[in-house]
Amino acid sequence: MSEAKILIVEDEAVTGMDIQKSLVEMGYSVVAIATTGELAVRKAAELHPELILMDIMLAGRMNGIEAADKIRRHCHIPVVYLTAYSDDTFLARAKLTEPFGYILKPFRELELKTTIEMALYKYTMEHALRISEETTRVILDATDDFLFLIDPRGRFLAVNQALAKRANKEVRDFIGTDIARLVTQGVLSSRMAAWNLNTNQKEPVRFQEEFHNRWFDAAIYPVKSPEGDVVLFAVSIRDITARKVQEEQSRQNEEFFRSLIEDTSDVIAVLDRDGTLRHESPSITRCLGYDPDHLVGKPFSVIFPEESLPVFRQVFEEILNTPGMVRAVKLQVKSVDGSPRVMEGIISNLSGNPVIDGIVVNGWIKKESLDPALARPVNSALPVPPS
Repeated sequence: MSEAKILIVEDEAVTGMDIQKSLVEMGYSVVAIATTGELAVRKAAELHPELILMDIMLAGRMNGIEAADKIRRHCHIPVVYLTAYSDDTFLARAKLTEPFGYILKPFRELELKTTIEMALYKYTMEHALRISEETTRVILDATDDFLFLIDPRGRFLAVNQALAKRANKEVRDFIGTDIARLVTQGVLSSRMAAWNLNTNQKEPVRFQEEFHNRWFDAAIYPVKSPEGDVVLFAVSIRDITARKVQEEQSRQNEEFFRSLIEDTSDVIAVLDRDGTLRHESPSITRCLGYDPDHLVGKPFSVIFPEESLPVFRQVFEEILNTPGMVRAVKLQVKSVDGSPRVMEGIISNLSGNPVIDGIVVNGWIKKESLDPALARPVNSALPVPPS
């Protein structure tokens, strides 16, 4: 047993000393004996005892119940009443101060020790619970998501600041109120309020919903008792409007890029960083005769004759190692039947582009041959336009 520090509040000096003697014999430490309520409040703030034994009837203007109430509100120290008064009126008033025990004089030492130990243990558990609750509260308020707990009848048990702010209310105004109010006020949809769920719904439900021109991702988690019964629902709602807008913009960009590739007469190819052909325009079939299934997934270098490969590899490595770089090139390529062609155009490093994310070859195919000695990258570097 630890040596708990105890403050005795007793206006009879002899009684106070007897209590002190008993406590010391039990292994406790008595930090002071206060004879008035006013002194008890001051000593509690100064000495920070772990428990206070409080007599109800004290000398001075403040009785023990009033002193205990002030100590509870300002110092949060557990109080055990040690008094000769068992009147119902005193008991009713004492309950309001949330005491950790009530012992009638004369008391037995075993009864006093048991009550003190139980009070200390209860206070330790309640203190740990308060810390846990405060930690949970900080975590809940650290997000912009709407988080709340409701019972199966739709009454709020807890909400976070994000939801309170959206509803233009204080958190304390929610507790015990019906979630239906937020539905009628247009703060939440009926589906977000879990109206379609009941205690038979024991698996989480997740959905996305458009509500008042914004998109939300909602998750509803049933919370079960040890017996397996659903006793409440935990709800998490995230505003994903920005993500939806970005996804739609990306889809439109991809559609535009696909249309651009498929409708153009130019040869356009998108390569991975290892030179593998990921996507090609249909014009490569018209100009060189290759079946798309024959090229996609293979090295783009298969369309180059041996004498052009060193130049292509040189340009590709230079482009690959310089994000954002664009190089003009003029290279000899070969058609599917091996006949020579000339490709003139540009190679761009668009690895940072969220739509393309690759090396892009854009060129024109001419039905002519090129002296291998003249195959070269054009001596220029062009900046990539902003994506």
